[in-house]
Amino acid sequence: MLGVASGGVLGACSVDTTGTPVSLVPHCGDLDGNLTCIAEYPSRPYCNICVPASQSQGCVTKAPAPSCSPDGSTAPVTTGDDDASSGGSSSGTTGDEASSTGTPADTTSADSSTTTPVVACRDDGRLDADCDGADPSAPYCVDGGCVACDAAGGDDFCGALDPVAPACDATTGRCESCDDAPAGFCDGDTPVCGADGACTACTSHDQCATACHLAPTDPLAGECFPSDQVLWVQASSPCPGLGTEDSPACSLADAVALIPAGESWTIFVQGGTNYAEQIVIEDVSVALRGSANAQIVGQPLLDDASIVATNAFTYIDAMRVRGNAQSHGISAGGGTLWIEDAQVRNNLEYGIFLTEPCDVTLRRASVLRNVGGGIRQFGGTLRLDNASVVGNGDAASGPGINLQFATFEAVYSTIVNNDGVGADSIQCLETEGALRNSIVAGHAANSIELDCFAFDFVTNAMDTASFVENDSVAIGVYQAGWFVNPSEGDMRLSNPETTAFGMIAQWLAGDAPEDADGTPRPMGGALGYVGVDEP
Repeated sequence: MLGVASGGVLGACSVDTTGTPVSLVPHCGDLDGNLTCIAEYPSRPYCNICVPASQSQGCVTKAPAPSCSPDGSTAPVTTGDDDASSGGSSSGTTGDEASSTGTPADTTSADSSTTTPVVACRDDGRLDADCDGADPSAPYCVDGGCVACDAAGGDDFCGALDPVAPACDATTGRCESCDDAPAGFCDGDTPVCGADGACTACTSHDQCATACHLAPTDPLAGECFPSDQVLWVQASSPCPGLGTEDSPACSLADAVALIPAGESWTIFVQGGTNYAEQIVIEDVSVALRGSANAQIVGQPLLDDASIVATNAFTYIDAMRVRGNAQSHGISAGGGTLWIEDAQVRNNLEYGIFLTEPCDVTLRRASVLRNVGGGIRQFGGTLRLDNASVVGNGDAASGPGINLQFATFEAVYSTIVNNDGVGADSIQCLETEGALRNSIVAGHAANSIELDCFAFDFVTNAMDTASFVENDSVAIGVYQAGWFVNPSEGDMRLSNPETTAFGMIAQWLAGDAPEDADGTPRPMGGALGYVGVDEP
């Protein structure tokens, strides 16, 4: 009988369930090897001298490597129906069926015996090359034995093992990409199956059947809005409507008012007939997702904003907030306002007017031709990402952007042809931030107020010589001919090769990979165009 190095198997002294000190429990390697395991532990028929005696006397479910076998072999163990019930040390064998080393012979009984493949594995909790080679449907090593992913713990096991293969396929026994998982496999705060096969957070409304909580400030950031909290609205539908897709509500204001405080709802807003009403959003999360040129024009003769958002997470997607002849397009205070693929335009006063601190993001959106000014940011953070602020102000009112006690972050944006009292493009009061890869040109030159000196200005084209640094270039006052149709917010470059806007912008990790209309941005150190358009 092969011996075991002192201390290598028995381990520290403790007490087993029978009250016998573990240090006194004999190891199977010091007894009859596999025969001891068959007799005492029918479900663990192999003796492994590398496993301490405290663990079932060293008996395991799978054959060990030769170096851990008491006789140096990897012969299979064969058991019959009587094996489990036999209490003798020769259970499952007859005198000449066992080899002289004590390893059971590879035989089967006449009734219903089974043969267990002999595979040694030590890469516990992981994909094991030996297991995979022996049986690809049981490639994972768990407790010294080779098992399929479902036996190892299913999806939880797979997700912990490899994020890009988080789904357990019970048919193949292997962990697979979320692409191969049933519908709805990815959920919660990682509801999207990414290109690499891992479940990830949503970053676009279109990744969800409803909408995405996009704002980093949103407690539910990265999650999809609930699928059972959805309303449909169409102004031309018979009133009041049921709010379903087949029977839309006729009033957007009434639909929003139905949302209980603290809940998250998606409202699909159909165009065709304008929404001539005031929308009040308070203490809720709501995503207004428009189609067919849906437009909110405000309540006639009401001297107030078309949308009033207070302490809310408000997402406005693919809509126009326009033509309020009395006041602002949007008034907000508290919470977060996120505007994407949308326009706020042609309102009498400001396009967006903050009454108290609020985080505002414009992504692939524009604030256009609002008479009183473009955006008045009072506290919080204003972020422009592939966004345009164009043609706001009437020389007697506000500028394109008025920043007070706020943080400003702009990248790949176009801020041009604004006309305010004082600096046309950007005015600052105790404001900090950064402007990068953008175009700034006012109705008159030097359109960025000198009080904006705290900004980091990097790789821009600007009309304000004082801030032309860090690979930026100086340009003159705004010229309409630079763009395709600026009066309608089409800020694509009409003749890009004749402008000074190329070979300036430097794409950085975290920037949008595409411009406002989906053209890829140069990456990898290549220089591109500033502003919303990459020709």
